[in-house]
Amino acid sequence: MTEGELLQLQSDVRELKDIEEIKRLRSRYFQYVDAQDWTRWAEEILTEDFYFDSDAGVLQGRDAIVAYISKALEGAQTVHHGHTPDIAITGPETATAVWAMNDYVTMPGADQTTYVIRGYGYYRDEYVRTPSGWRLKKSAMSRLRVDAEGVPHFAASSDQQ
Repeated sequence: MTEGELLQLQSDVRELKDIEEIKRLRSRYFQYVDAQDWTRWAEEILTEDFYFDSDAGVLQGRDAIVAYISKALEGAQTVHHGHTPDIAITGPETATAVWAMNDYVTMPGADQTTYVIRGYGYYRDEYVRTPSGWRLKKSAMSRLRVDAEGVPHFAASSDQQ
């Protein structure tokens, strides 16, 4: 093996390792949200300047986002799945990814009604390497379909963009 081939192999292995670390990071993201472990979600997953764009609108800053999401999901039960990631290492310290996703959210209503939302779509993410490892810097969630029960502002089997 030539020196050039060895350097290329080292680069390829590093890229594969980075991709696996990002997969594990996103997996923990889902686990911590579903467990409502907001401290670990904030500290182990998100950058301080985290930016989140979802059907709830645009939110900026880790502390503000954690406060908003934790309050919005108070009393809820969620199940988030991310699938078939398309991860690109875009620089020594940066990466992007597109994840197919589905979420199942059950929330208590004010009138003892249970609201259920099943969403299907994509996360489009940006990651940065920090001294503590990879962190999620930006995420834009777009639901292509939402099936809802008991939720007045979502129509069942509606298409959401």
